[in-house]
Amino acid sequence: MPGDRMAVKGFRRKMLAAAVIYGLATLLASGLWGIHMRAENIIMIYLISVIVMMIEIQEFIWGTAYTVVCILTFNFLFTEPRFTLRVNDPNYVVAMGIFMGVSAITGLLVSRLGEQVKLAQRNENRMEALLKISSGYLTLSGLENIVYHGIKSLYQAAGERCVVYVARGPGGLGTPYYIKSYFPEPGMLDNDTPAQWCYMNHTVCGANTGFYGDSGWVYLPIRNRDTCLGVIGVYTDGREIDDGHMVFINTVMSQMAMAIEKEGIPEKDGEYDMGPGGNGPRDGWKERMEHGLYRDFCLPMEDILKESDGLEPCLRLKLCTLYNRLRNAAVLLCLDRSVPGDKEHADLAEAAAGAVDFYGKAGRERILWIKKPQEPILVQGDRELLRQAVSNVLDNALIHTPVREKVYISLGREQGYGVLEVSDGGSGISFQELQRTLEQGRDSGSVLSGGLSVSRQILDKYRGSLVIKSSRYGGTAVILSLKLYGN
Repeated sequence: MPGDRMAVKGFRRKMLAAAVIYGLATLLASGLWGIHMRAENIIMIYLISVIVMMIEIQEFIWGTAYTVVCILTFNFLFTEPRFTLRVNDPNYVVAMGIFMGVSAITGLLVSRLGEQVKLAQRNENRMEALLKISSGYLTLSGLENIVYHGIKSLYQAAGERCVVYVARGPGGLGTPYYIKSYFPEPGMLDNDTPAQWCYMNHTVCGANTGFYGDSGWVYLPIRNRDTCLGVIGVYTDGREIDDGHMVFINTVMSQMAMAIEKEGIPEKDGEYDMGPGGNGPRDGWKERMEHGLYRDFCLPMEDILKESDGLEPCLRLKLCTLYNRLRNAAVLLCLDRSVPGDKEHADLAEAAAGAVDFYGKAGRERILWIKKPQEPILVQGDRELLRQAVSNVLDNALIHTPVREKVYISLGREQGYGVLEVSDGGSGISFQELQRTLEQGRDSGSVLSGGLSVSRQILDKYRGSLVIKSSRYGGTAVILSLKLYGN
């Protein structure tokens, strides 16, 4: 069997590693004994070899067995009477006891450290998977493509085999979507009764719940606000899904729900068509899309980012970029509806500081304040929109410059305006390409063509300006200007 062969191969690898470490330690100890070094120095050699063994194999049982072998070897070769297991000096007994205790503590610490490393690796893999899944949903269209993308993503990223039911009119579910090759054994698929119950009651049911608990599946309602868009069934074969895994599944499910609603699935009561050509109130689809984007995509991403500051800066930056794009999509939907008030104002310094803090470790290691005011700089504008405008400029600078290049920020007052300059010192993105991105983004409304176009539209809304020029540090500088409030 393949599993048995892998186990035998792993055992042989561990035996070989233990033999090599033991041989080197004994060889070095014999050399020290030959030049008349004290036994205390020799026992330290074996203690170091135990630590190396623990780090290499990371299994407490193996480390304990190796420790016993080292103690017996030390007693047999280097204590009087030699070549016996008897000990005449009681100090050696104490030393060997301390040796055993230190080895046990080291083994426990290394084992715990190994578990934490595996947990961190698993969380990082989940973050990368969510980044790819979210990016896929941004460009997908067609109900079948959306559903199958979610099914494949959950299987490839988490090993979960799923069935998805999409609502078809009031009170009913359509034919289930699933990939046949994921269910090779007959009888793995369940009947539709638990899924229908889950849909009608908007409640989780199936394995390890109070409803249909004998099922090998767990069923989760695909919700968007007060509407149930369908049901997803996850094959568990009776096992209980841990909390971390369930959060991952729910995040993917929320993204799927938003994509399904955007595609134009009718409401449960059949009153509104969610598409732009629907029969609902004028612009109602746009408002629902805006709230849906923020609630179903942006809020889950905010939760992820709150827990991901310890990630590698490069991966953290990718997650921040994805979040910015989602926010831009929601911002574009509301920009043309709201009218700025004469008394609307915000602190540009607070918006800039919030944008820098948002990037966490990814930003703190690269962003350098050249001029940072201690007092507020009140300008005309909305606090959240200004923060988004600054985030887009920072994001553009960070992703278009080498990872070791610094990004410089300067903020102050100039001739009745609050002026924020973001500069970089690398080759970055060319001036012509930046200008083309701004114009293409404005003409097409494309969020993915560049967040700078969204920033310019935000500043235009408050009679501000966005200017691009060469940076004094050798790269590109983007300057945001807004009228000071009350000026």
